[in-house]
Amino acid sequence: FHGLRTTAPSSPATNEKRVGLAPKGVEEMRKCMRGRHSYTLACAVSICLASLFARARSPPPPCSLPAWPGEEVVSSWEHHGSRERCFCAYAALAAHAQPGTPRLRELEESCPRWADFVSLDGGHSATMVHASGAFAIALGSTSGNASERKYGYVPDWAADLGSGYGEDCDVSRDPRCEAVGAHVLSLPRRLYVADCCSRPDAARGDATVVAARRPGPQPGPSLADLIASDAASACGLLQDLVAGGLRQVRRLDAFGSCAAENEEPTAASGCLAQCFHVVPDVWYLHLHTTAGAKDIRAAQPYNAGLGPSFNASEASDPATAFGRYNACVCEPRAWAAAGRGRGSCPEARPSDAAYPAEAAHALCRNVAGASGVDPRLCHACRPPASTYLNPRPARSRGVFDV
Repeated sequence: FHGLRTTAPSSPATNEKRVGLAPKGVEEMRKCMRGRHSYTLACAVSICLASLFARARSPPPPCSLPAWPGEEVVSSWEHHGSRERCFCAYAALAAHAQPGTPRLRELEESCPRWADFVSLDGGHSATMVHASGAFAIALGSTSGNASERKYGYVPDWAADLGSGYGEDCDVSRDPRCEAVGAHVLSLPRRLYVADCCSRPDAARGDATVVAARRPGPQPGPSLADLIASDAASACGLLQDLVAGGLRQVRRLDAFGSCAAENEEPTAASGCLAQCFHVVPDVWYLHLHTTAGAKDIRAAQPYNAGLGPSFNASEASDPATAFGRYNACVCEPRAWAAAGRGRGSCPEARPSDAAYPAEAAHALCRNVAGASGVDPRLCHACRPPASTYLNPRPARSRGVFDV
């Protein structure tokens, strides 16, 4: 789970995570934990009854985004779809973030532990949920409240942002922790999109990768489906996803794009990566923007990297794009052999004004190449009067069909 943190064994947050309490049960637990006496059987019974009653009385409200699948599908996902419900709730929050409003109460109902993941001030008014253009939101903040709890970025199992892999710099746990680097998630907020690259009904070609969905009920339309059916809308979404991640990166002008195979967005490499996982861990499209991390887990034998990573142990598996398990804004030129359209990369640097539009075009082509969609549809993303499609040889890093 993106942003899932472990806490001290005796803390309420640990127990809430373990038993999956409804908000009413969480409230009862906190009352018990604040009491003078030890955690008693009577207290435990009270918590369980309160939680069960609350669950029976008020099931989580359904996500209202167009194309959101039915409850039967959502409840079949891991953790009964709780992660995807939270992402939908964050998307709804972007327009109404003031405490006490119906929107914030709805967030509490859909994602009871939202304060642990996107709050900067312990669940009051400051969140790291930001609208990005008309179509996206970003989870992350350059103005994290380190004196309270979070410093503003989303922890990830693959990234060490200064406090260990998957950990956030939380001064309430470790006053000496230091925040290093950035990791931001960008999500659609107008339409539910399940993942980047699934196209189970697409025809296979000689050099085409068709990413496979997981077994079980299908989650919904993918970004590749959107490119195939409405490329102009896909381009608008991609540009907002890209720009949203960039706005929350500190010292953006210090980073170029991670362009070499297995080049990870660490402080040592000095590069930034913006990537989708071809096989996602959450069935809600999310773009990872990562830069300046203290460390990133190696790509082998697991699909762990957050840049243009290659897992050689899966080189013969089309379901993971032949080991190229991230579809990124900037990919190595050699990846063109893994799918027509892949290996595209913007010429502009992430801090350049031209970058978001160039990045949307390149990412569209790389997703198309990973999913069997005709990359020529991505011409809808072409920046007007752009020169990066035909760059000078000395500066060229991508391959484009023009």
